[in-house]
Amino acid sequence: MPGTIDLHATIPAAKMVSNPGNLRLLGTWNQVAMRAYVRQVFCFPIDEQLGGFDKLCAHIQNRLKLACNHFPHFAGKIYLGRTKGTVHLSTTKNDKVSFKFFDNRQCEESLFSWSYPELKAQGFPCKAFVGPCFDLPYDLTENGPGVPVTEVHARIIRGGGLLLCFYFHHSITDGIGMHSFISTFAAFTRRDETAAQNGIENGVRVGVKRVAEYAVKNGVENGQANKFEYPANIDVDIPESETTALLESSFEDLMKDCPEYTLLPQPTGPTAPCTRRERVPSLADVRKTGRIFKFSEQKIRALHAVAQNWSGSHVRTFACLAGVVWSFCTAARLAGHQPREPSAPNPANLNKDSLPDKTHLLVPASWKKCAYQGGLPGYASNAVCMPRICANMDDHVVISSQQSCTKASPASAPTADELLGKLICSIDSAITAIDKDFVDKRTAMFRAAPDPRFVGINLDPQEPSDFIFNSWRHLGADVVFWFPGLKPEGKSRSCGRTADAVRRAQPQWNMGAGLVLPGKLHSDYEILVTLDNASMMRLLANEEWKKWVSNDNTIE
Repeated sequence: MPGTIDLHATIPAAKMVSNPGNLRLLGTWNQVAMRAYVRQVFCFPIDEQLGGFDKLCAHIQNRLKLACNHFPHFAGKIYLGRTKGTVHLSTTKNDKVSFKFFDNRQCEESLFSWSYPELKAQGFPCKAFVGPCFDLPYDLTENGPGVPVTEVHARIIRGGGLLLCFYFHHSITDGIGMHSFISTFAAFTRRDETAAQNGIENGVRVGVKRVAEYAVKNGVENGQANKFEYPANIDVDIPESETTALLESSFEDLMKDCPEYTLLPQPTGPTAPCTRRERVPSLADVRKTGRIFKFSEQKIRALHAVAQNWSGSHVRTFACLAGVVWSFCTAARLAGHQPREPSAPNPANLNKDSLPDKTHLLVPASWKKCAYQGGLPGYASNAVCMPRICANMDDHVVISSQQSCTKASPASAPTADELLGKLICSIDSAITAIDKDFVDKRTAMFRAAPDPRFVGINLDPQEPSDFIFNSWRHLGADVVFWFPGLKPEGKSRSCGRTADAVRRAQPQWNMGAGLVLPGKLHSDYEILVTLDNASMMRLLANEEWKKWVSNDNTIE
């Protein structure tokens, strides 16, 4: 770290900054959130025969404006401060969400070549949503013009398709906040112009709960999404009194107690992965890919049974999925590990001399309800922590190949199911252990950081022993929208409908990660797995993996 960094500086709780343009210093957990856009695409069938799409665009823009009356920060801009790498929010009464319309029906294939029937026939493959057309041109720099908190793209594609893509800057919100805004926007799309004028007029805010009640009375139903008034105050922060005693320790000592974080050598964060050593090829040059794997209710029940046989108690479905995906993906990556020096082969084709004995999993999880139950009213900022789970490398080998553990005698060696059950339960326990002390310790570490951009996550995407697993399962698939030209769902006469699919969009592939995609109630669980090409091929060829996921349930 540069010698000019003040190691005794702290990041204060959120407060107003006396500055032209009404700049507000963001709260602690927003300061350390990844400074990048989260992207979510909603896929709808739409009537191509509309006499233009002006009404569609006007409807979307108007409803975004109404949603921002409840969430004004989503229409603002983010600026990088001149000192210590802090981020600030600017909002004015004239703010509006950045909106762009694209008609890709006759575009060059290099932009977006898929037709809607092609997307639907192939199960909305993840590869269709990776590419430069899902990138944004903004760069958060010192003395720069700032970047929009939110941007929305409406993209019309061949064969009658609307791809509605939401971009949210992670410095403002996490997945739950993203879902709150989209659900509120969707509620407004289903109201007619008269209702909209009666609900919000002249910029006066109306609680989402009141809007939802009006909508339900008038035949508009939007699932659970509109039955609650979502928190919308990003100036609420964890009180400084909660971290005063902890801040008597140094930043370095506090970070030692937060193993999921690491100190970056340069201010490239915050919450950016670390690179532990130089590799050839570099991460950017590694050939990567992604697949969507489906887990049926039957397979999930089987995973629950494996975990219950180990612990005797019920565990989260998320832990079941995280455990099996982490283990098989790690084994696939380890099997292709290239040694730095030649070594004798071993039964699992692993170069154990140059690999650590331990593997690690990061699981993003919301701390808001378990750490501050009702103690932060209105809190709408980032609230995602990342427990780090450890497991022996040999365990993954046994689980993925049914081989015996090399460190135990055949008589005492645990079975693959026993090790998988143990793994699942360790993930579930790590999530259960999130409490106020856990959150306060990390809050103190963030506030003690000399510059939040030096705070990285202890994960190297190219390291086979590192993996991250997240879930968007409840973020969007059951939300009901209405737009001009939108085709009804099934045989329903209702004008509103859910999206055919909700996908994550990326400018390019990442690797070493799993994500539970948004899914409707009682539907199969879809897991997006991103790996290097060679590891993905080994995963697809693994016979034990096929027992959990068949090739018929794989979307490229």
